Amino acid sequence: MILKRIRHAAAPFLGAAVLLAVPFAPIHAQEQETGKGILLSQPIDCTLGEDCYLQALFDHDPTSESGDFSCGTLTRNDHEGSDFALPNLQAMRDGVNVLSAAPGTVVGIRNVYPDIPANAENAPDIGTQFCGNGVAISHGDGWITQYCHMKLDSIRVQEGQRVAKGTPLGEVGLSGMTTFPHLHLTVLRDGHTDVDPFAPDGPTCNAAPTRTLWQDPLLLKEGGFYVTGFAKEVPSFDAMKDDLQSDADLSIQAPIVAWVSGFGVQAGDVLTTEINGPGGIFHRSEQVFEKRLETWQRFTGRNFTTFTWEPGPYVATFTLTRTGRVLDTQTITAIAE
Repeated sequence: MILKRIRHAAAPFLGAAVLLAVPFAPIHAQEQETGKGILLSQPIDCTLGEDCYLQALFDHDPTSESGDFSCGTLTRNDHEGSDFALPNLQAMRDGVNVLSAAPGTVVGIRNVYPDIPANAENAPDIGTQFCGNGVAISHGDGWITQYCHMKLDSIRVQEGQRVAKGTPLGEVGLSGMTTFPHLHLTVLRDGHTDVDPFAPDGPTCNAAPTRTLWQDPLLLKEGGFYVTGFAKEVPSFDAMKDDLQSDADLSIQAPIVAWVSGFGVQAGDVLTTEINGPGGIFHRSEQVFEKRLETWQRFTGRNFTTFTWEPGPYVATFTLTRTGRVLDTQTITAIAE
């Protein structure tokens, strides 16, 4: 089985060592899409920025700090892959396919761990199998891709099977060392050297990479929102992580609360929420994040008093800023009656 452990215990990998279940399979000439490597397609069946998000990239910083290929903050210390996250647990339950990023031969599979967050009381003992369930594919010429945190019993390929680019391998899950549903993709060269597909030649900081392994550009956001909504009562954080739906109809005799879940904040980032009602500004708040968070949930609003609210439309605008620069903004509307 070729499921390699990673340096960072919070990131995903499958095993304590690299073991090849079958020899490297040579790739055909038409599949060797570039002389310096392979070209990868998006390894998850979703639309980036809409129903999935690039949440963490490869860490190029050799120190205890972290930095992605642009010397930005979309990574964490010792992270050796690319994380494609789902917005909530319901999306995972509905099923989102993991896709082979390039043609090759399946050389490793693991399908034994339940989809339980690593910080849950009933989380299984995974030892060093941080990746949880997953698939490893050899693409020839020393290139391997590994797909981690897959859903238990969703894997639909077998070791030794030849797969084309875009072949469904299974579904995104919550197995291994993770607390949110996402796919962790690792790209390996010569079976052991981790490669950043966004910048295989190394970090470029303020300049664009001269070469990537992606056949099409992927949408990158430093941080932003998954889902936003209104509620007639204070929502629980667990509900926001799971599948909280926005109330389209509010009550003039109940609390009016705006809530949001998101990803990729740093200490000092500011979430501004402004709710405007029929009479103008109904509520405004600024929430400052005290530490880096890969996923997060927040809510704000006004409790109901003996005075009823004005009936009509209520509009909530969420804005996430970093040192005054807007990372994301979303607006939602509900009707109070």
